[in-house]
Amino acid sequence: MSRSLRRRGAVLIAAAVVVASAAPPAAAAPPGPATPAGLWASTIGTGVSLAWEQPRVGSPATSFRVYEDDTVVARVSTTTASLEVPFGSSHNYTVSAVDRRGRESARTAPVTGRSWLYGYNPECMPISAVPISITGTTATAISVSWARHPLGGDLELRLDGQSLGWTAATGARIGGLAPGSAHQVTLYRTNRCHIDGGGAVQVASLTATTTAGSATPPSAPSGLTVTGQTDTTVGLAWSAPAGSPPARYAIYDGATLVAVTAASAVTVDRLHHATRHRFTVAALDSAGNESAHSSAVTAATADCMSEPPRPVVNEATALSPGSVRLSWSVEAAASSYTVFDRDVEVATTRYPHIVLSGLPSASGHAYRVLAVLQACGETPRSRRTAVTTPAGPVSRPEAPAGLALTGNVHTTWPSGAEVTLSWSGSAGTYRVYEGATPVGETSGTSLTLPVGAATTHEYTVVAVDAAGLESAPSPPLTVRATYLPPP
Repeated sequence: MSRSLRRRGAVLIAAAVVVASAAPPAAAAPPGPATPAGLWASTIGTGVSLAWEQPRVGSPATSFRVYEDDTVVARVSTTTASLEVPFGSSHNYTVSAVDRRGRESARTAPVTGRSWLYGYNPECMPISAVPISITGTTATAISVSWARHPLGGDLELRLDGQSLGWTAATGARIGGLAPGSAHQVTLYRTNRCHIDGGGAVQVASLTATTTAGSATPPSAPSGLTVTGQTDTTVGLAWSAPAGSPPARYAIYDGATLVAVTAASAVTVDRLHHATRHRFTVAALDSAGNESAHSSAVTAATADCMSEPPRPVVNEATALSPGSVRLSWSVEAAASSYTVFDRDVEVATTRYPHIVLSGLPSASGHAYRVLAVLQACGETPRSRRTAVTTPAGPVSRPEAPAGLALTGNVHTTWPSGAEVTLSWSGSAGTYRVYEGATPVGETSGTSLTLPVGAATTHEYTVVAVDAAGLESAPSPPLTVRATYLPPP
């Protein structure tokens, strides 16, 4: 869409929405992205799921940071996050948006997510209501918004008892209404309780009244279709209504106006990869009166980014003549990381940090890291980061072998568990690492560690000699802690 077309569209929609008096001049957009909106956290399961929406104002957001208290616990490039937490635990989260220049928005208000697997089907508990509100009215249209249902899932939108379809969005624009008319807007959710036999149950309702006027809405466009997708855009096309062509078309994603055009096709941008959208299009006359909307189409952007971000190494520190600590970050959800010394692969890990041990004294290294994105392959490698170990003894203890899980028990209900690791070796002391974090030390060849129930961990073990120098690590071992659901 051209710049002039966007300006004309903005003026037209302003005329359609403002009815009583002219709105004050809009304030200049602040630098950086806007704060995410509508943050939601799940309340069931063996982890916590988060979802939010990004306003279409300010600098476009390219990634998001999830905070627990003041600690970043996830970096993602789409508007959802899945967090592994101990079973039966509660956590408070906020989310910020980050643009390409690294500018970060203010954080959202906090929400609480709880990891819990009920013994009683939560779908069979008393029906939870969903807050719903009117966010805008004109003589011919209304906008409504609502919160996600505590148990998640799509909702059915009905106007005066007639279904307008199912949606994962948290708002809708409804046009083609008569001036000064009252309408009942309701939301329904599928009841998944096996005892009640399923069916749709009402979870929200309100009455909305259009403003006064003498307008007659134009005829509605039809045949809205998706013409293409990328990781950040969706192409749409539709057919004009019969008769004289309308002055403009307004395209909505849920309740959010995303484009205004005189053409019968548009490309919606500023989207995030792997996100779902519910689009509708309405015709506008020269006064801004809005037709009924086309049938909605649901479209998803491409699952993978066309230009994934590269990791950034934040720390490369020589800890001893034989070990180096590395840490890094990447603004995307990664399932694992691979570390290279120059062009030689030297380690893989599920954590954004690692201690590389058993290195030669006074040796130079040039480390690079790539991330493996979930279902989307590898990112570009980070830039090289050089580090040199200090001078010291040449000898290193022999690396332990056969690291294995030999115990995995539930301790305290609901969140407590213990895992026992065992290995073989002849050294006097062993140190167990989780990523770059030492989690235990022992003079034997086994160690029991307290962990959160239903959490996943990756361990390595090194031998430590009398001078404190570490061997090369054992191969990593991934462990899933047990948990005990309530009866």
